[in-house]
Amino acid sequence: MTAPEISAILTTHNRAHLLPRVLDGLRNQTLQASRFEIVAVDDGSTDNTCDVLASWRNRLPIRVLSQRAAGLAAAKNLGVFAARAPVVVFLDDDDVVMPDFLCMHLSVHLAHPGIETAVLSRTVLAPEIDVLPVMRHVTRSGMQLFSYDWIRPGQILGFREFWGGRSSCKRSLLVRHGVFHPAFRFGCEDIELGWRLSRHGLRVIYEPEACAVMIRALSFDQFCDRSYRQGRSQYLFATLHPDRAIQDYCEIDDAVAAWRRDWSGYARHLRRTRKLEALTLARQAADLPVHDELQQALDAAYRRAFFLSRAKGVVDAMTADARRPPPPAPVALMEYGHDS
Repeated sequence: MTAPEISAILTTHNRAHLLPRVLDGLRNQTLQASRFEIVAVDDGSTDNTCDVLASWRNRLPIRVLSQRAAGLAAAKNLGVFAARAPVVVFLDDDDVVMPDFLCMHLSVHLAHPGIETAVLSRTVLAPEIDVLPVMRHVTRSGMQLFSYDWIRPGQILGFREFWGGRSSCKRSLLVRHGVFHPAFRFGCEDIELGWRLSRHGLRVIYEPEACAVMIRALSFDQFCDRSYRQGRSQYLFATLHPDRAIQDYCEIDDAVAAWRRDWSGYARHLRRTRKLEALTLARQAADLPVHDELQQALDAAYRRAFFLSRAKGVVDAMTADARRPPPPAPVALMEYGHDS
């Protein structure tokens, strides 16, 4: 059997209800099925994720791996260890890739065969969630989730844009220089790896023609929880790398100062933000315009709520740090017996 040219690593946890749409997007790729493989890693799901993945074995070149719930970094590493192609692309389990997605990723790598070249693709929101105020904010105004307006096609980017779920790289880059740090269960695992790879010449090329559609909406409270977990990961990132650039990227000093100053008003601010959001949604449902004053107030409230949630995560992680031994260092694939 001919070895694939690109391995799509799909990590997933309790998303059985979304996986049929995700896998259908992969079935509709313009790249011939013989040229790619899908390595699906189930990170300890408690729903019927494994059954859903198994049901697609006759429709896709897919291999299904399972592990006890160990977090996103460990799941990605398992996918990398198992991949057979020279190029690996990381997929999110709530994104549906467009037909040319794999073809465009592979095309950029074939045009730039250097080991240091990675590719960043584009993610857009499905129409049904694009209208939600919180999703509009986190992708356009606040840019806490992702934003592409400032990037030009073909632009060369750095470690900060090695975004998980929409990036690809040469597997040999990971073999030689290390994989995702297993201490990261959610958030920062991609940027932290990008930081380490940047010491070895990592360059990220933006290719917007490789596009995926996010199909899962996040509520305000879910994004606050996501921000909190991100804050905990940012503290870990800053602890592993005391470089000033990483401290600034992770906003450790600002987070600590903000939480010490404003912790007592945090719950009150969340309640106010929910009220502003409910008013905005009510006006949308009634086909009434959302005035600039309301939009600006809601954006400011979202921005502060998400920052304070991250700050709480940073401070909670810092408080717990004194009671926790340091995490082990990441390893290169060669230590696991892989050399290509």
